Amino acid sequence: MAAFIAVPCSFAWGRLGHITIQTIAMNHLTPQAAATIAKTGGLTPKDSYWLDTIKDDEPYKTKFEGWHASIATPDCKSPANVRLEYRDGKDGVTALKKIKLEMADYRNLPDSIVHEAVKCIVHIVGDMHCPCHVRYTDNSNSGKFRVVFNDKETTLHKVWDSELISYMSGYGRKDAAQYAGRLDTWTEEQIAGVQKGWGQEWFEDAARDVRPTVGKVKKGAFLDNMWAKENIGLAELELQKAGYRLAAALNEIFK
Repeated sequence: MAAFIAVPCSFAWGRLGHITIQTIAMNHLTPQAAATIAKTGGLTPKDSYWLDTIKDDEPYKTKFEGWHASIATPDCKSPANVRLEYRDGKDGVTALKKIKLEMADYRNLPDSIVHEAVKCIVHIVGDMHCPCHVRYTDNSNSGKFRVVFNDKETTLHKVWDSELISYMSGYGRKDAAQYAGRLDTWTEEQIAGVQKGWGQEWFEDAARDVRPTVGKVKKGAFLDNMWAKENIGLAELELQKAGYRLAAALNEIFK
């Protein structure tokens, strides 16, 4: 197993990103899925990033280990054998598949169990589309090195997670509903197209989107407005795809 895979994951998508993804998804739920989610606990903005807040708490630390990132080969494939070899099966793609199987009998499960699963699905689908949480077997792509963005020293990881979308959109987490409204503009045909497949296919598509950015920013780089303008499109595309695919995931599981 490559050494970099063992490095703990940092948060993916800041609160603005996760709430935005959840909000987009909620706009596209079937009545059945919406009713089930409401009955078993509903979804608040905090639920979208719940998996981040408890990631280091026992017993969650072990239970959800590795779920914040997924692994792909250089040609952006993520088959089960690669996920097992490089992450010991502890990754977002595997976790989403596991939860789907567990929720096959959701009607006979306690509401608390279903509610926890919903929060995990919300977060995992979002993280699978976050540029610095798309890992590759030949490159950790974690971005955990210092750069300068918006005249402040930070890490490339934090730039992709939250600082880029906040800076370019002008929104904070309290404005996530407005941001979601601005991004939720796809036609029914476009949405249906991006929803095809399931977790592995969705992640592989994200891996293809992200791959051209790998290695382009070096340690100590100064990321100016031109860089931000060139890359905000990718960040927002992944937010949109994550939102629509999250809706598809919830609609499929709770049909």
